[in-house]
Amino acid sequence: MRKDSRILRVLVVDDEPLILWGISKFLEKKSMVKTVATAEEALDEIRTKHYDLCFLDVVLPDMTGLDVMKIIYEQSPETKVAIMSGSSLNEDSKQEIEEYAYTFIEKPFDLSDIMEVIDKATAGLNGEESYFS
Repeated sequence: MRKDSRILRVLVVDDEPLILWGISKFLEKKSMVKTVATAEEALDEIRTKHYDLCFLDVVLPDMTGLDVMKIIYEQSPETKVAIMSGSSLNEDSKQEIEEYAYTFIEKPFDLSDIMEVIDKATAGLNGEESYFS
């Protein structure tokens, strides 16, 4: 159990409802999770609220996740972005992810991959080994 009352704030951005639902259900007991399906909704959230972590799909209907990642990096540098993609990425895209994102998750992924990202992102927070303890 977390030793303070601070709740991890997570934004999940994906146009696939199953991904939004799955990550949200997995994290909702220990986190404040907001799910959105478009880049515009994600940027509105980032402009108005603080998020500790953002799971962000590369392919979105209104803008690429890589463009959104850069905007989040500029507007909310404390937000750690985990890029998610099932598409093969070119070298330029991989380099951008290395520069602007916290980590990369390949789709399809397992919920243990999400847990690993959260544990890594919150390591040492409140003196705990695992966020899921």
